[in-house]
Amino acid sequence: MPSDLSIAILTDAHGNAFALEAVIQDIRHHSPDVIVNLGDQVWGQADPVGALMLQRALGAVEVRGNNDERLVTPAAELHPQLARLQAWLAEQLPRAELERIATLPTTASLVHGAVLAAHGTPATPWDSLLLSWDGSGYVRRPEHEIRERLNVAAATEVVLVGHMHREDVRSVDGCLLVSVGPVSSQGDGDPRARWALLTRRGGRWQMEARRVEYDWDAAASWEREHGPLEDAVNHACPPNLEMRDFNGRA
Repeated sequence: MPSDLSIAILTDAHGNAFALEAVIQDIRHHSPDVIVNLGDQVWGQADPVGALMLQRALGAVEVRGNNDERLVTPAAELHPQLARLQAWLAEQLPRAELERIATLPTTASLVHGAVLAAHGTPATPWDSLLLSWDGSGYVRRPEHEIRERLNVAAATEVVLVGHMHREDVRSVDGCLLVSVGPVSSQGDGDPRARWALLTRRGGRWQMEARRVEYDWDAAASWEREHGPLEDAVNHACPPNLEMRDFNGRA
């Protein structure tokens, strides 16, 4: 394993090309050795075609998110609003790309097994490793619940996840657990796009949470003009948006 390296991590772009452009510019400024995309790439309506092209050009290590699976879920199994978004995305994006994204692996191993990337947990993109929803807000999971969901190899030193649209860092049994903030659909009142920079220097891991401004008014305008949904699933990240689906899941 190299003693020094840097890994840029982005997640939950949700089809927001405007936020992605700002994040990618900031990533390029840091010249990481590796870029990792934790999923939920295009499930949104602020220029998903542009968002797809930007993410394909990154050459990132990719895993699939829960909303990536929704791209090919039978429409009858979705809430009607989500089915409308799915149908619109099918009109915008090539079928081959939708199928590729929906069948990406659920995990990826990097740095000779020292780093594991997943969307939600190593087992499923639909669960959350560090946070849970108690009906009124997010709460940090106790360590025993994290251990139940961790199930990683002994060589794993870092686990990277997204999904919950929240930044968090924990250490459990000597393993660094990083929840990366979302590129799009912020839920804390700060509309800036997020990504994370993981570095290893002298054998020690450090994580920096990055936040960058972008033209969210332009993103919201694009969404209003072109998107199929007005209010139900707004991914252009207005302040204080609480991104939940119709079953209470992120």
